[in-house]
Amino acid sequence: MEETLLRELFRIPTPFGDFPVFGYGAMVLLGVLSGLWLLRAGARRKDLDPDSLSDLTVMLVLFGILGGRIWYLIQFREQVYAEGDWLETFRLWNGGLVLYGAIGGGLIGFYLMQRRREFGPWRELLDLIAPALALGIAFGRLGCFLNGCCFGQVCSPDWPLATIFPAGSPPSLAHGDGLHASPALHPTQIYSSIQGAILALLLWHAGRRLALRPGRTFALFLGLYSVGRSLVESIRGDHGVAAGEWTVSQMASILALALGAWLWFSAPDQGRHSGSSQRRNSGSQGD
Repeated sequence: MEETLLRELFRIPTPFGDFPVFGYGAMVLLGVLSGLWLLRAGARRKDLDPDSLSDLTVMLVLFGILGGRIWYLIQFREQVYAEGDWLETFRLWNGGLVLYGAIGGGLIGFYLMQRRREFGPWRELLDLIAPALALGIAFGRLGCFLNGCCFGQVCSPDWPLATIFPAGSPPSLAHGDGLHASPALHPTQIYSSIQGAILALLLWHAGRRLALRPGRTFALFLGLYSVGRSLVESIRGDHGVAAGEWTVSQMASILALALGAWLWFSAPDQGRHSGSSQRRNSGSQGD
């Protein structure tokens, strides 16, 4: 089986030839669209105008993709440019987004847009973004599975989720010459997708409970995602890191965890402030 059969979902006939639809790109697009849908739903839940956040969400997506691509090209530059083809920089449909780079790029875009135009309290906006980002991760990792990248280490064939990738796929090339199917591997892409879906559901419901402590929903996302990502990284088989060594993403997880801790403990208590104001108003009326 050729590698393109693993990555390509179908082709759309056009007057200029068949247009291929790649699984990775399709899932990334679904991730973006589903994330935007959840972001707008969160805005309506907070009685905000979803359309007022349109410019912000567009910039978040663009900076996220840019940041994820730049991180990937830097971290895997030797593999990407092994044949000296610089056009590979732009072949996003072949895969190549690092999630922490996308989060970092999105945060940079968020900061720049907030400076240009105040969209609202920045902590509350981050809380809106958290479940949408997690849902986008769930779909994006499905794209990694279809693309054959971000695969796991060899596991027992008896493992219920053990996955064998076809000949010509990246896992088969990593475990041989690509002429035969890969051995049974941990489907780390599926593990990460499940993590993203659970996080999206959890953060959506936690957002109501944490509403009076703005910033804590996004802090919860950073904390839980960084721990889960580190665990998945320990059984990834595509990063070329020796056993006992930390991957780049595991080191980035420490920074994400630290940022999440700061957001959590520095979150203002709006409930306490509201209660104090009510008591002051009540005292004034009594005077």
